[in-house]
Amino acid sequence: MGPFAETHRSFVNTWECDDNDHLNVQFYFKRFDEAARLFAGMRGGRIDGPLPATRHVRFHAELRAGTITRTRSGVIADGPFAGHSVHLLDNLLTGKLAASALDAPCQGIPTGFEVQAVAAQNAVPRGLEVGVAMPIPGEEMLARGGLISQRTIVAPAECDAAGDFLEQFYIGRFTDAAPHVWERAGVGIALLQARNIGRVALEMKITHHMPARAGEGLVLYSLPLRPGGKTLHLRHELVRLGDGKPIATGEVVAILLDLSTRRTVPLPSD
Repeated sequence: MGPFAETHRSFVNTWECDDNDHLNVQFYFKRFDEAARLFAGMRGGRIDGPLPATRHVRFHAELRAGTITRTRSGVIADGPFAGHSVHLLDNLLTGKLAASALDAPCQGIPTGFEVQAVAAQNAVPRGLEVGVAMPIPGEEMLARGGLISQRTIVAPAECDAAGDFLEQFYIGRFTDAAPHVWERAGVGIALLQARNIGRVALEMKITHHMPARAGEGLVLYSLPLRPGGKTLHLRHELVRLGDGKPIATGEVVAILLDLSTRRTVPLPSD
């Protein structure tokens, strides 16, 4: 088995960071999307090809403003995720792994840069189910206690050369909607400010059902789930305005973080 291919280098800009003073998750996905496209091109595939059916991301360490990063990519050769692409985002200042992504195989891309499954073990899903998530209709999301968390229009600047929505902005929709979902779950902004805590994603998975395109209206349905312990699960269903066709499903495992100690804290019981 050969080594990982270096597919991306970047720098964490201040404007990419959120209210927790670390890189917003949409910019992790932006780096993984660009790395995956360049990786496809390195193997003789299309840089402008479709997004993977699923992309599962795990966050291992915070990335702060001023950090330099590198992404390494490979194709898993053995085990249950054989054929999946794996991307490892490294913090070059500390030498530690900051995040990992596991992409479902895409048709028409040659293999190459194969790595053993053990080298990709940090990317294996822990808190979310593997595989394509079946979309939940908006009416069912509302019936379960969810809400319409966002209505937006796809801007041309958010799309690739073919006019398809870039993955960063799917995730950006989810992150902008998240505070509304946390409010519904009883963990609102007032509580966070009073206790100096922030909301942090541990894992995220996006399932792409069909691409959104420039000029289309989007409706986002969101639902908070509290399975117990320290984690809150968020479910997002992005649909097209008008006919309600499913665009993407987002699944998130999140925690609360003490912004002084940078340690996790339990969800409030009240």
